[in-house]
Amino acid sequence: MNKGARYFDEINFLRAFAILAVISIHVAAFFTHMSGITFQTSVYMAIYAFSHFAVPLFICISGFVLYNKYYDAIEVKTFLKKRLGTVLPPFLIFSTFYLGVTLIGSIILTKSVTLDISHILYRYYPTDGCLYHLWFFVLIIQFYLIYPAIVQTFNYCKSRDRTLELLVASFFIGVIYKLYLVSDMNVLRTSIPLLGVATMFVGYLFYFILGMVFLDRYDEMVLKYTSHKFLYWMPFTLICGTIIGTFGYAREYFNYSIALIHPMAGEYWHYIVAIITPLYYVCIFAICFIISLYLVSHRTRIVAFLEKIGRYSFSIYLIHVFILSVLVLAFSQFGFDINNWLFYPVTFCLTFILSYLSVEILQKLPYSKYIIGITR
Repeated sequence: MNKGARYFDEINFLRAFAILAVISIHVAAFFTHMSGITFQTSVYMAIYAFSHFAVPLFICISGFVLYNKYYDAIEVKTFLKKRLGTVLPPFLIFSTFYLGVTLIGSIILTKSVTLDISHILYRYYPTDGCLYHLWFFVLIIQFYLIYPAIVQTFNYCKSRDRTLELLVASFFIGVIYKLYLVSDMNVLRTSIPLLGVATMFVGYLFYFILGMVFLDRYDEMVLKYTSHKFLYWMPFTLICGTIIGTFGYAREYFNYSIALIHPMAGEYWHYIVAIITPLYYVCIFAICFIISLYLVSHRTRIVAFLEKIGRYSFSIYLIHVFILSVLVLAFSQFGFDINNWLFYPVTFCLTFILSYLSVEILQKLPYSKYIIGITR
């Protein structure tokens, strides 16, 4: 472990952008309840496509932070005990909480409920089990488990000045993984993506290694990311990536034919998306980083609040889906849904505010770090 690990003020701002994007994803996702493609639907799909940089950015930050703290020889047992100890308790507690909420909700709504022990244990399997967003914690746990091997491989490549080759290799491995997903398996007479979940870190390995490369070449990267030449290309990249993402969701949820754009587009669409998407996200990372550098040098109350959001990001991630679900259920009683233009801004703002206030309250409880994690 590097006892003299460097502190980077911009990291909490990046976490703040990522968690706000996570909330944005889950609010904008209600476009799937709309009956067809309209201008309003397209706006929500564009927001949904753009906001999906959130988890890749969190993974990139994890690679950056871990390599900053653990850059050399690692005592594996101590490392895993410390890292898993920060993630597993909140994950298990909130999984149990969401499991209880969904079971009680099903009983109230007179839906069928299975109380078989094997099926209840299966619900802890993080693929829409206890609740859909908890899969992220399994992804983080996977990276903690394999980090000792990753850092050894990275340092081996670094000693031979081959870290960029490693990054490129991880990029193409991720592309291949996205194109050829692992098949489902039958467990408890149910088809579940068991192997897919067990290997999902492969699809995010590029972002994790990107964070390590960024730390290793930090000063060099700062100069490149803040150069005027680089900034000129960003709007074009963002527009293209968002349009491609919007068309992709139109194709997935509304059976929109991509061939209407160009006859060859439908045939090669999966390949186009798999290659463009990571590059699109990296461009968004760069924008977030540039904004973070600016915020670090311009301290105001708003900036301090944004930094605090970053420190609360882990906890907000855990609780926001419950609050969002309650809000949507309450709004539905008044006919206020995704078809209203105000649905997204109102729901987004209330979900964020109530999640933030909930963390403020919960962190005052004894042993709160085991419930909502450490508010850095």
